[in-house]
Amino acid sequence: MPRVLRADRRDLRLGEVRGRNITADVYFDGHRVWSTKLPARHKRTGVRRVPWPPALLPYLSGTSEVTVRNSATGKELASGEVRFGGPGRVAVTDAQNRWLAVNKWDRMGPSFDGDPSGVQDRLLKAAVLVAQQMEEWGYPVYIVGGTLLGAMRSGELLPHDDDIDLAFWCDKTDPQDVTLVGFELQRQLEAAGYVVCRHSHTHLEIVYLSDNGSTDYYIDIFTGYHNAQGLYDQPFALRGNLPREKLLPTRTIAVSGVELPGPAVPEAWLAFAYGRKWAKPDPAFKWEIPSDTRRAFSNNFGNFNRQRVFWEKTWMKVDKRAPTLGPPLDPDEFDDVDRFLELLPEHASVVDLGCGDGRHTERIAAAGHRVLGVDYSYEALRAARQDQSQDVEYRFMNLNDRHELLRFALDVVDRGERPYFFARNLLHEMVGGSRLDLLSALRPMLDASTFLYATFDVDRMRDRQLKNPETWDVSVEHLSTEAWRWKLGTTPIAQRWRPTPYGKRNNITALVWA
Repeated sequence: MPRVLRADRRDLRLGEVRGRNITADVYFDGHRVWSTKLPARHKRTGVRRVPWPPALLPYLSGTSEVTVRNSATGKELASGEVRFGGPGRVAVTDAQNRWLAVNKWDRMGPSFDGDPSGVQDRLLKAAVLVAQQMEEWGYPVYIVGGTLLGAMRSGELLPHDDDIDLAFWCDKTDPQDVTLVGFELQRQLEAAGYVVCRHSHTHLEIVYLSDNGSTDYYIDIFTGYHNAQGLYDQPFALRGNLPREKLLPTRTIAVSGVELPGPAVPEAWLAFAYGRKWAKPDPAFKWEIPSDTRRAFSNNFGNFNRQRVFWEKTWMKVDKRAPTLGPPLDPDEFDDVDRFLELLPEHASVVDLGCGDGRHTERIAAAGHRVLGVDYSYEALRAARQDQSQDVEYRFMNLNDRHELLRFALDVVDRGERPYFFARNLLHEMVGGSRLDLLSALRPMLDASTFLYATFDVDRMRDRQLKNPETWDVSVEHLSTEAWRWKLGTTPIAQRWRPTPYGKRNNITALVWA
């Protein structure tokens, strides 16, 4: 019999649910939106009180039939109609009307069980082709992660997963040699026509875009190798004892009726990654990476995906660039652009760094300039390209990736160009290392007449959120020190208090010049 269930916007409360170490799936109107380990029962009341994850809170408006099931058995533990306030039914969906769920990174994202469009079939066909090509190029490739886990548990893709995970074994032991192999694979994939996003020197993501430019699905490719101490490394998370003979030669494993290459002993890889109890379903599983392992992987291979998922999820909610209904949040939003335009010569070449949906890029182009808008959010670029003017080009560029920045800078210098740079509210949303890399790449592209025009928030917020770069800040003094490391000067030219969803922010405009 279903047990007592109550909920509001603060938490979910379950009564009379017995058992220990229960992992539960939470459904809204039949759609799974979250999986979590249930806390212990209250000693006096017997109630389990489960706070909603922060990522889910913005969607809790309306009414929904909330059901809780045991993840391992599928048994219903509790259910009930819940009114969260507001009209209509709760819809945990994105701009494409795909149902979303909280993933293992505590972020909202689409999953296989929330997508009726046939994405699993498209993804499996794509994975077969990628694996075949990598094998032809000499990379011993095998499925790992949730893909292998689902295959060995049920022969299917995990319903709460959203991608396919591949890895290949690299015969190098030195991190620098491993990195070079990763670059060579990226070149081969791009030459074959794939869209490749680099998360690190050992982690590539092949992105498949839909007709409108949004992300349809993706395939992760991890590098596995045995280091000089004989341990198996598979960044970003795994290091330990896994002999080569447990991986190679690969064997064929059926996944949802499609044959893909797998490790020689798949059970060994799963025990290595998930522990001895890997066969027991646990959708709430999260990687626990030792600090020394995390530090070694970060130092050797970098992390170029910083905050990219945050912006992808942010722009995923935007169907297209359009005027907002009612008064805009920031009525002086375009003053920054107009002040920048006053400083430009006629028919200038401009690079809009972190262009978002392109509204500022297009305004600069409308004033008679040739503009390149760059961003590392495919969803932002999708929105930007819907109203692209003739004098604007949009390009994917990851400003966290030093290699990509320097490659762009060399290309600009080789062409003899000296563009002006526009960065509206970008610099305070970058981590310090990435900001330094950006400034170092700008140095050879600037001359005595060009400059970077930047606006950034300088006030430190009390509720600064580590996962939300819109709440970050950088002081003028700190930016000046960073710029001076590359012999760049910084001149503040304006200040204003701008309205944001988090209150008014102290916003500075400055020129960075050579």
